[in-house]
Amino acid sequence: MELQVGKWGNSLALRLPTALVKQVGLREGSRVQAEVTAGRELRVVKSGSEPLTASRAQLADELRAMHKDWPMGRSVVRWMRDQGY
Repeated sequence: MELQVGKWGNSLALRLPTALVKQVGLREGSRVQAEVTAGRELRVVKSGSEPLTASRAQLADELRAMHKDWPMGRSVVRWMRDQGY
């Protein structure tokens, strides 16, 4: 299958046709591994790890659990960034 390289911001990207995505089992957020072979060919394979998905209820429960540890009187956003959230 021939694909065209396009511009995506300051990077280049490949647009994957739906048929190919379904055949490989990809979805938005899926991870792939890319490598250049000895013959200067691009090889792209699906990674074993899939993105985490959570429901609204799960995210709300997680936020409630984190809330008790949030510092008072400081920027919560800055604190969360410092903690790696």
